[in-house]
Amino acid sequence: MKADFAAQLVMDRPETLSVAQQVAGAAIKTILFHVHDDDSIMERLQVGLSLARACGAHLHCLHVTPIEAYTIVDSFGATFVNRDIVSAFEDEAAKLRQRIETQLGIEDVSWDYEEITGELMPHLVQSAALADILITGREPHEREFGGPAVTLVGDLLGQIRTPILITGDRMMDFDPFAPAVIAWNGSYEAANAVRAAVPLLKMASRVTVVQFSEERQRRFPSTLLVEYLSRHGIHAELESRTTSGDIESALVNYAERHGASLIVMGGYGHSRAGEFLFGGVTRGLIKECPIALLMSH
Repeated sequence: MKADFAAQLVMDRPETLSVAQQVAGAAIKTILFHVHDDDSIMERLQVGLSLARACGAHLHCLHVTPIEAYTIVDSFGATFVNRDIVSAFEDEAAKLRQRIETQLGIEDVSWDYEEITGELMPHLVQSAALADILITGREPHEREFGGPAVTLVGDLLGQIRTPILITGDRMMDFDPFAPAVIAWNGSYEAANAVRAAVPLLKMASRVTVVQFSEERQRRFPSTLLVEYLSRHGIHAELESRTTSGDIESALVNYAERHGASLIVMGGYGHSRAGEFLFGGVTRGLIKECPIALLMSH
């Protein structure tokens, strides 16, 4: 049955896609979809559904309401629960669940929906431990997390080994068979991201490795990356580029020119504190990017 899902999705694809490409996503069997209420939730859900169909995977939707959202601290430091706040959060959570389950009910994918009240990060980390990929967005998470999305994603990158797929800004759908771009800088983080992305790269109609000039230590020759990919049946093209501006803008422009639906890159090659103070490619792309990012640390 799962193979039928992948076949149905690719039946209109160009004949140049091999059978191996069409079923390459079989390594992805469990997708953790982080449910958080924002303006892009339904678009992000479509991305998860597209990937689940292509891979014949199960979509596990997880909505965590932080316990601290229910509590109020008074001027004397005492903590108490406001019943009105509890009622409002429960009402919002029920409406969100109904919207998502209504959409999932008409889709041809395996799914389940889990609601938890507790600490957000521990529950995401625990659920991600037995997931092949985690899908989240870059919309602000203030309503459930108490901080910007860049903080949440940064914490996840530091605590889980599951690759994180961050959907693109205003992305209506995700085409697993479109071209993919690997942002290579020779770091261990980038190498980890490539290994995690192999199932998706096998499905891509074209894979390009782009390396922008940047002084780094522990650099691996790009040719070794191309050889590594070839052993997985991924025939990648290699390009080296220089830029006088910021690398994140150059990378996005490059990916858009190549019609890519996915950018694969390592997360936080520099320290997170350094990126926070001085900016950085990871931080910049987490905050804003029109193309989906697959990141690993």
